[in-house]
Amino acid sequence: MRLKRFFEHLTKPFVATAILTAHSVASDTNHTASTSGFWFRGKELFPIDDQIAILRAADIDGDGLVDLVIANNSKSKINILFNMTGKTNPASLQTMHRLKLNELPPDARFKIESIASEKRIAAMVVKDLNSDGKPDIAYYGDPKELIVCYNRGTNSWTTKRFKITDGLLNPNALEAGDINGDGLTDLVLLGEQTIYVLYQKKDGTFSEPERIPFTTSTKAINLADLNKDSRLDLLLIDWDSETPVRVRYQNPDGTLGQEIFFKIPQIRAFIVDTFGTNNEPLLVTIMANSGRAAVWQVTTNTAEHLTANLFEGQFSTFPLSQTKESRGTCWTDFNKDGLLDLIVAEPESGEITIYLQNTLGELTYYKRFPSLAGVTAIESADWNKDENHELFLLSPAERLIGVTSPDPNGRLPFPTFLPIEGKPLAMTTGILSSNTPPRVIVMSEKDDLRRITILTPEGPTKTVKLSETYKANPLSILAHDADQDGLNDIVIFTPYEKIKILRQLKNGEFEEIDVDPPGGATGTIWGVSLDVDADDKPELILPQKNFLRAVVLQEKPSPTSTNITWTFKIKDQINGIAGTSNLRAITSIPTTNSTPVLCALDLGQKCLTFYERDPQSAWQPVKSIELPVLNFTRVFTLTMGTDHSTALCFVGDNCVGFMKLAGKVINLTETDTYETPIKNARLLDVIAGDLNHDGLKDLVFLETEEKHVDIVEVTPAYKLVPGTRWKVFEDATVRSRSYLGSREPREALVIDVTGDKKDDLLLLVHDRVILYPAD
Repeated sequence: MRLKRFFEHLTKPFVATAILTAHSVASDTNHTASTSGFWFRGKELFPIDDQIAILRAADIDGDGLVDLVIANNSKSKINILFNMTGKTNPASLQTMHRLKLNELPPDARFKIESIASEKRIAAMVVKDLNSDGKPDIAYYGDPKELIVCYNRGTNSWTTKRFKITDGLLNPNALEAGDINGDGLTDLVLLGEQTIYVLYQKKDGTFSEPERIPFTTSTKAINLADLNKDSRLDLLLIDWDSETPVRVRYQNPDGTLGQEIFFKIPQIRAFIVDTFGTNNEPLLVTIMANSGRAAVWQVTTNTAEHLTANLFEGQFSTFPLSQTKESRGTCWTDFNKDGLLDLIVAEPESGEITIYLQNTLGELTYYKRFPSLAGVTAIESADWNKDENHELFLLSPAERLIGVTSPDPNGRLPFPTFLPIEGKPLAMTTGILSSNTPPRVIVMSEKDDLRRITILTPEGPTKTVKLSETYKANPLSILAHDADQDGLNDIVIFTPYEKIKILRQLKNGEFEEIDVDPPGGATGTIWGVSLDVDADDKPELILPQKNFLRAVVLQEKPSPTSTNITWTFKIKDQINGIAGTSNLRAITSIPTTNSTPVLCALDLGQKCLTFYERDPQSAWQPVKSIELPVLNFTRVFTLTMGTDHSTALCFVGDNCVGFMKLAGKVINLTETDTYETPIKNARLLDVIAGDLNHDGLKDLVFLETEEKHVDIVEVTPAYKLVPGTRWKVFEDATVRSRSYLGSREPREALVIDVTGDKKDDLLLLVHDRVILYPAD
């Protein structure tokens, strides 16, 4: 059961209800009615307490019978209902409280024991958590702490506590399963900004919690094998999102792949289970707005054609550890396997994280290494021609520029420092003249004056002092041939300032030029070097309102003076698809045509737009793709995997994204929907189990407005066929008080508790468990 809202464990007192018996009834719906019977013997009632929740089942005492485990938040404990079925002298069941008016005594199938929790339990799992063959209990609650209760047999328990203070207090926040493919059950807890994974070690203990970030808001998690590879995948749920379901498939090496987004209607509940004769994993959802149920099958489809030889391949994201500070990122071949890897700064902790690209073109965590704190920029270049790319790190916080490169053992040593006068403000690398290696270009501030320093391995080769009137801090620096004279210049982007260009002269000196950007100075100025007219001379791409302009620096003789002024000549323009477009990044994609395709990230329209030249040589949008994530600042092309397929790479502070330009796309395909025939009904939740004993799992919907159970068959073709339904109880009042604010029945479980090899149905209603034994 995966339900959006958790009803605070039912704080209302219990009032008497008239529990009704289950019937096998005909269906009055547009679907063809089921011909299979759903039959149950007389119900059994087990009153426990108000505020019981999170019904789980396992053979706790190892007697071969399924026991029940339930959180009892009114008494701050966990109740264990030991199954006494078939035992000749079952212990008498102790009533949990004095019977109230109209209350019935409990049936005698279970003996109730308890474990003190001293918490308000929000999430709980019951599984073997130390590989000793006995089911254990793990739970998370308030006060916030993760507790593992190890089953020592004979109803004795030992506990291990993990101090995690930012876990979510909902029943979908805790999962147990083998998330790394080593055959051991791990624990996974959803936090506010991260996922905590406690990996089980070979000695049966858990490692300290490790953090797994996520890209966007996540309200629930689930472990399930979605692609039938016998490995558990991680599902991430955001109920109200336009893409409420995301998945990270577990790779063959036990790592988690990138996040794949599925666009389906918003949901209020879901389950993942296997159905049909092929045990096909299906997602069953209850839609948030309509209340209809839907069945979804994971399918792999051919990518849709975009333009030229490009296709809309799989979009995915790789989340990075969360930071509120600006961080540096860089792509370079760290381990020299021919694939570009991702280097990421951790500004708060003073570390560098390495993510290696695997042969499938996906990123996997490698290691973290100590480094400078507050690194805002990382550049990679082979500045000494030793065929090894060095990493250059800018740390304004530590007022340092560092350089490092991996050693033969794959370790990244602590950076050594480059000689810089003053506090470094911005940095880039680039080739400034032909036949020379890349240089490190740094802007620094000393005595309230800005200067540009060009560095080589031997030290600074040139320092250019900037105008004394220039007091601002730049956003970025770019090495670019602004006037297309064959010599790279240094372009400086500063908010609300003219674009400052250090134009390189033929003698290697630089002249300082200030040029108004098209449309005037703005606070979000940026620029990229891009060849938009295929003449092998890149233009400078600058933003202006809802479009981009490709410009070239040119002389502008003054009619009244012998002085030469400079301006930008507009060579081309790329318009957004709407007046509210906000083009934030752009790149070109090589194609089989003579001219490339341009691709721009449009934050205003929340899309990615592709452009081609029309017969009149104007750039026209040919396709726009809605993206589930938009918090990126850069886009460029990247070759991925050993097949060297081309993909678009998006970079943001807290995640990177990828869209392949060929190949297959994973989708969720709807196989059927179901709308209950119950009048004024509201489907709240759903579970699965074989209740007509035909070898195929059925669906059990909990309907909370009219207090029904609605059972539906799933055919081998994954179609939904109505089975049977009944009203669980009629409300009755005691002293004119009703059970206000609760939605009942609120939980269900399908499992064999009678020991006859047939699945039974259990419901959680008010203060009690109701058992419908299979007939």
